[in-house]
Amino acid sequence: MKKYLTRTNTGWLLTGMLTFALVMSAFGKLSGGDEMVEMFTNHGIESWLTIIGVGELISILLFAYPKTKTLGTLLLSAYFGGAIMVHMSHGEPFVGPAVFLVGIWVTAWVRGMPWFEMD
Repeated sequence: MKKYLTRTNTGWLLTGMLTFALVMSAFGKLSGGDEMVEMFTNHGIESWLTIIGVGELISILLFAYPKTKTLGTLLLSAYFGGAIMVHMSHGEPFVGPAVFLVGIWVTAWVRGMPWFEMD
């Protein structure tokens, strides 16, 4: 009987779920959705909405592509670290970005990032 719950398959499943959610988030920023515009205006960074959306989209695509997954992991870590800091500085809950950040690192571990290798 074939094994379907392998580390590789689990890594791709987690990557797919994160990619879907973050691509939707990036398109919300790039399309100028009302909720995104309001949130970015409240934070005083509305002029950066498109640039942040492009950065998020590039980062998640690099994360999903196997040859650039390490760079994508580092870029997404920086992205979510920044998101956490913006939420903290405005006294808002930062659980959402923190959960995504943990998800990125768990997925990186499952996918076998070089810095997680133990001999």
